[in-house]
Amino acid sequence: MRKHCLTLVLLSFFMLSAFNVWSSNLADKLLNMPITLLSGEQISLIDYKDKQAVYLKFWATWCQPCLKEMPHFQHVQQQYNTSIKTIGINLGIHDDEASVKALIDKFSLTMPTAIDDSGDLAKAFNFVGTPYHLLFDKQMNLVHVGHQANESLDNKLSLLSQSASLVQLPSDNIKNTEISIDIDADNGQLHALYFTATWCDWYLVETRPEVSKNCIDGQKNMNQLSQKFTKINWHGIVSRLWTGKADLEEYKKKYNIKHLIKIDKSNHLFHQYNVKQYPTLILLKNDQVVYRTSNFSNKANLEHIAELTKQL
Repeated sequence: MRKHCLTLVLLSFFMLSAFNVWSSNLADKLLNMPITLLSGEQISLIDYKDKQAVYLKFWATWCQPCLKEMPHFQHVQQQYNTSIKTIGINLGIHDDEASVKALIDKFSLTMPTAIDDSGDLAKAFNFVGTPYHLLFDKQMNLVHVGHQANESLDNKLSLLSQSASLVQLPSDNIKNTEISIDIDADNGQLHALYFTATWCDWYLVETRPEVSKNCIDGQKNMNQLSQKFTKINWHGIVSRLWTGKADLEEYKKKYNIKHLIKIDKSNHLFHQYNVKQYPTLILLKNDQVVYRTSNFSNKANLEHIAELTKQL
């Protein structure tokens, strides 16, 4: 009887061990999330399960730390090409195929690269700021999340290349648990959603000077419009990227903002309306987009916004 029980215990142990070795702790939706490369090929994490570890890196051409890390990124691609699938994901924010390819050529990058035009990848992997490093072992378990190409990342890359077992991180590490901003946009009233970032006016001044100026002009104009058209429900929606409560308070003080403004901590609204240009103004009525613009330096455009708000 004891021998029989011991056999069952051992069998259960080995079955559990086998399950832990070969299964992934990621949701099927994440495993099968399509990643469309610049080549047109579509891949997903499930393609590499039990074959190769995967290294995903989110970046932008105007992100200064990203540029500093590009030689390291290419070094990883060259050193671990056969054992680790290295994939670059450009955010698609103030970037396009031309700017991405120019940077690829500048640093002679050879890893497959995608542009997250829809924002689906950023949402799925809970992206909160560049650079963003994600490592998955051969069983597609999450083993690293970070924002620096540091010693910890390098050590894990080396171990993964040798098929060593690493401590698995709970998939909750890349799960978005933030509450979405609730806007009652189907109440028959006109709602103005102004999407911006607390850093786009100063951080992009050298790399994207036209964007920097547009961010400054946009916020100043939103202040004027919100004071003039008080019957409109004004909503300032700030990107959560590199932004906390203190950053928002400083931004409000800097521009003397009186209208309602919040951080989109869940990134739900930015994703829902596919906002890839900062700033962007969207006018809603009965939950339908009636106007959208990202140009605040054009006086005629602003006059049109003012006239439109009167009509609606």
